[in-house]
Amino acid sequence: MTEYRHQIGDEESLRIQRFLRLLAVGTAIFGLLVLVAFLTADRWLLLISHEGEREFVDRYVLLAKKRFLHPGEPVLQDYVEQLTQQIAGGMKVPDDLRIRIHVVKGRVVNAGATLGCHIFIPDGLLRRLNSENGVAMVLAHELAHCVNRDPLRSAGRAFLWAIAVSSLQGTDLPGQDFGGSRLMLNAYSRQQEMAADRQALTALQSHYGHIGGATTLFEGLLKSGSAGNNPEVLSSHPGLDLRIKTINTMARDNGWRTLPTSPYPTEVKAALSAKP
Repeated sequence: MTEYRHQIGDEESLRIQRFLRLLAVGTAIFGLLVLVAFLTADRWLLLISHEGEREFVDRYVLLAKKRFLHPGEPVLQDYVEQLTQQIAGGMKVPDDLRIRIHVVKGRVVNAGATLGCHIFIPDGLLRRLNSENGVAMVLAHELAHCVNRDPLRSAGRAFLWAIAVSSLQGTDLPGQDFGGSRLMLNAYSRQQEMAADRQALTALQSHYGHIGGATTLFEGLLKSGSAGNNPEVLSSHPGLDLRIKTINTMARDNGWRTLPTSPYPTEVKAALSAKP
């Protein structure tokens, strides 16, 4: 039986080469368009309403709370909710931004804000801070993220960058190197964190008349060795030393004092000291 071998003629070879070049150029153009969308994300992502964010994320938050999270003590939930409303009164919170606070059981010494302004506060964080002012600083920081639409911006940038990278990989663009994609996203994130720190410090000063407790969390993390050893460029958050220095510099430049912090109410202390 004779084996058939297809011979590619010069004309067919040229057609294949033209097709591959067009494919490469088209893919590159698509990736670059996505990159432009990434760089201008701060403008067009804000066309998404707060209600649109809520409708998208609420189902996932509900699922996470049912399957993975355990609610904290009701007294802690009420306390943090009331404190959040007090702090929010001194910040430029849009009327249509609905703030949802979730105090959950956990040893994680960190808080987080999601799309739709869901703010999660582990009770382990409340134990570590041990003062109302320290909690107020954390809450104001997370509120600033929500007001600035940082969760939306971050999610949008990450999604667009992933599309751009996947589109351009495999093309024959000269000097192609996407190793810096994570570094770029981290740089945006660090800018967001520093902006939120500044807004939170302003809110703390506005509410208490001083900035006592503003650096409590950062100092505690440094003392416990929880800062990590990664270079700042590889982190999504600025270094703790830099954050403390920036807060102290801002306070000094504005003439803001650091006074003693307010302790937790008795019922909050009791809830935090109770055995799980």
